[in-house]
Amino acid sequence: MKVFSNTLGIIFNIVMAPFSNISESLHNVQKNIIEPTVQNVQENIIKPVASIPLNLIRNRVTCSVYIVEVGGNDMQISAIPRGNCWNCCPVNLKQDVRFLFYSKSRHKSGTIINHYEGRGALRAAGVDPLAPTAIYIHGFSELSPGQSGEVIKNAYLASSTDYNFFILDWSQLSSFPWYSQAKSNVKLVAKVLSDFLETFNDSGELPIRKVHLIGFSLGAHVASFTGKSLRSGLKLKRITALDPAFPEFPIQDTSRRLTRSDADYIDVIHTDAGIFGIPVPLGHADFYPNEGKALQPGCQPSYLLNEGNFVNLVVGCSHVRAWKLYAESVINMKAFPATKCKSWKGTSRVCNFSTDSYMGLANNYTHGIFYLQTKSREPYSKSVKEQISDREG
Repeated sequence: MKVFSNTLGIIFNIVMAPFSNISESLHNVQKNIIEPTVQNVQENIIKPVASIPLNLIRNRVTCSVYIVEVGGNDMQISAIPRGNCWNCCPVNLKQDVRFLFYSKSRHKSGTIINHYEGRGALRAAGVDPLAPTAIYIHGFSELSPGQSGEVIKNAYLASSTDYNFFILDWSQLSSFPWYSQAKSNVKLVAKVLSDFLETFNDSGELPIRKVHLIGFSLGAHVASFTGKSLRSGLKLKRITALDPAFPEFPIQDTSRRLTRSDADYIDVIHTDAGIFGIPVPLGHADFYPNEGKALQPGCQPSYLLNEGNFVNLVVGCSHVRAWKLYAESVINMKAFPATKCKSWKGTSRVCNFSTDSYMGLANNYTHGIFYLQTKSREPYSKSVKEQISDREG
C-alpha cells in the first residue's frame, strides 16, 4: 500500500510538472491529507487483514517472478515480495543474486559465476586480472540483463579497450510493486557483492583497484553499501551512480545512502531529481543534464503522445534517461561536454560555457557540479556550439 501511494504521488508529480503552480497546491493536499490517511488505513486495516492470507499462500507460484511489458520495456513483477520481512517469500542468496560475466569473446550469453566455489572461479571463466572491470547493477523491477544491462554491456564490449564486464543480477529481490522491500534488500545484495570482491581480490583474480561499479537507481545504493561493507584496507576505486533512487532514502543521513566516502571517486548523473532520483549532490562530481530534473527532452507528454508512447512518462522516462546517457558516453567518450557555469543564457548570463569536464565514462578526476544540455533522442550528445546556440534565445 505504501508503495502504491508513493507511486501514485510520483506519477502525479511527473504529469503535473508542466503546471507547477497547480502541482504545488495539489502536492500539499497529497502530503497533508492523502498520505496520512493512507498510512492510517495501511497500519490499522490492511496490514492486520493481509497477514492471514499472505502466510497461507506462499508457494512456488506466488513467490515466482513474471515478466510484463510496459511502454516497450520489460518489468518483473511478483505476487509476494522476497526478503526478510514478515510477509515475504524466503531469500536464497545463492539463487537470488547472480553474477553474469561477459567479454568480447563471450558477448552474447553471459557466463554465470558460482562465486561460492571461491578461488579459481573467475580464472576458470576467463576473467583477465590485468584488464579493467566494470560491474553494472540494475535498478528496481528490472530484468537481468534487461534493457539497461544489454545496452551498457554492448557499449563496453564495443570499446577498443578489453573489459571484464559483469552484470549483478538481483532481479528476484527487486520485483514490482514491492519497492520498500527491494530497498531493504539493498544491504543484502551489497554484502554479497562485497564478499565477491574481497574473495577475488585476495585470490588475485580481480584486483579491486581495477573495479568500477555502475549502479542505476536502487543499484546505485547497492554500490554505495558495497563500499561501506568492504573490510578495512580495501576501497573501491570508482562508483558511477545513475540517478540514484530517492524514495525512502534520507538526504541528511549519509550512513543510509550514497556518499563520497564509499569510493575513491564517485560521479553522479542526475536526470529525475526530486522525483525518482535524489536531487542533491552526492559525489565528487555531480552532473545535471538539462537541469537534472523531469521532464528531460523527449519526455514531455506532448512529445510522447506524438510518439505513441505516453506510458513511458508514467514508468519514468526522465529516470531511465540516466543510463541511456551513460551508455552513449561509453561509446563516445566526449559526447557530453559540461560546464560549471549554471547560467550561460543570452543577455541574462552570468558566466560563459567552458568545457570543464565530460559527463560519463571519460570523467574520473574532476570535482564539482556540472551542467549541460542534450538532445531529445539518440544520439543525445550536443556539442558546445549546439548547447550555447540553444541557450541564446
